Amino acid sequence: MESILNKAKQFKYNSLEYVDEEEIYDSKVCIQDEDCIILFKELEDKIKLFWAANTKEAFFIGLKAVEDFMVENVMDTEKLYIEFIPEDFLEEMYGEGYKIYSEYVDFWNYDIDNLEIRKKENTCIRVLKSTEYESASDVTKSCRENSRGFEGETSEWIKEWHESDDSQVFVAKSDGVVVGICFVGLYGFESENGIVLWIREIAVRPQYQKQGIGRLLLENAILWGQQNNAKRSFLACDAENYNAIRLYESFGYERKDERGQINMEKVIKKM
Repeated sequence: MESILNKAKQFKYNSLEYVDEEEIYDSKVCIQDEDCIILFKELEDKIKLFWAANTKEAFFIGLKAVEDFMVENVMDTEKLYIEFIPEDFLEEMYGEGYKIYSEYVDFWNYDIDNLEIRKKENTCIRVLKSTEYESASDVTKSCRENSRGFEGETSEWIKEWHESDDSQVFVAKSDGVVVGICFVGLYGFESENGIVLWIREIAVRPQYQKQGIGRLLLENAILWGQQNNAKRSFLACDAENYNAIRLYESFGYERKDERGQINMEKVIKKM
């Protein structure tokens, strides 16, 4: 799979540049030629495509081949899911029956030093404990309906993030249980513009929302970034998650003008 990822970097359009070898290691190769690479992976409720193409035409030829393969092999799932669709592919995708599943837009705060965040004593926020991975996973999965495309995280993924370098996980507790969680990380250590604080994800159980917990989690995340010399901060949010967007904008995050990561899905009609 490493050779496929290296080859994909040479293509004009692709989603493979945004994944690592571990994510695609159990994928199946459907097409691999000079104009197009398409892999597919069977998930619990859908087929996920990873792709690269030199031209729009090559992409749609490959996409049709995958659809035909799904029909001919009577696969268990009928949904075909594709990430990182270029904006200029949208008209044709709509014509082929695909619908937008989610659209993540980028938000930046280029000067988090100017955010005055003070550590609040006796709050419900603290660092995640290694005994809380399952509870943290439950929190993320309880928020599946809050944002398009959000499926929640497994306890294994949370453990890996928690144990990784330059990352941290904050939790909010209420009534003795974990009710909110925030994943953050640092990157850009060699950049002349300074270290970036990445707000990877914030989730609060639905019954505990609108109580300021998300704001407290974000404040602790930014404070952690400041303490670790981050100068700017990045996050991505679904374009229709208006409550989250209002929270981020209140901390000075500004949405980039261009379209974000467009993900699409189609139900494949079987014979």
